[in-house]
Amino acid sequence: MADIYKVNSENIIGGPGRLVVAPHGTVAPAKISDVMNLEAPYDLKGNWKDLGATSDGIEISRGFDTEEFEVDQYKGPVDTEITKWTHSLSTQLAENTLENRQLALVGSHIIETPPTLGTATKLTSEIIQGATVLSITATTDFKEGGWAKIGSQIVKVSKISGSSLYLADPVKEAAATDVEVFPVTELGTKRIGYGTADSVPFVMMALISQKKDGSLYMCVFRKVKVTGDEKTQKFSKEKRLLPLGMQAFPEDGVPTAENVYYEIEETR
Repeated sequence: MADIYKVNSENIIGGPGRLVVAPHGTVAPAKISDVMNLEAPYDLKGNWKDLGATSDGIEISRGFDTEEFEVDQYKGPVDTEITKWTHSLSTQLAENTLENRQLALVGSHIIETPPTLGTATKLTSEIIQGATVLSITATTDFKEGGWAKIGSQIVKVSKISGSSLYLADPVKEAAATDVEVFPVTELGTKRIGYGTADSVPFVMMALISQKKDGSLYMCVFRKVKVTGDEKTQKFSKEKRLLPLGMQAFPEDGVPTAENVYYEIEETR
């Protein structure tokens, strides 16, 4: 018996998305490669930044209100007219960074204070990316459980043995012999405030996902801002999630057919 159901499983999609943000006024991308490199490690381009891991998915909503139109000749409406469109994006951010809180909670400008450093020593041998041991000329001012600065990196010292620092995590950049290594006597800080701001800034957002066949999909919201809904964070033994709710608005000077958001999908 022939199958009466016409199903194309390739059109059934799912999976997580990569949520990224850029300042409002960024040139709207014409293709996915305008936002992200299409080869590993898939770095973002220009002003685009990752919001990182999310929990319980990313929701995009689109809806409209209507008003009924009646005529004298019929006992009931003969048509409806759209009176209002609504568009929103929401998720729970799992990476509770200062920058993500600045966006989701309408935080102030972030003020950075550099770390306080002790007397420098030097590497006695070069290191490669991923190294976990630093051989240095003197370890006197370093502490186990403390921190060290090499180049632009701050690394945690888990153990000191002889003239070597053993690190809790691998270094991210290679360094040559004689590069300076500093003991960190006090870590740097970032400060942000939350008050009664007069306005909420607009941003541009994009959601990138990968289909089952490996091709990519991207949705771009031209002009969005954080909603005024309460954003509750729970300090407990569970992971602390950061609610993010965004409302989208039409962009001036763009055709009404796509002035709020648009989709780009790779095809074969």
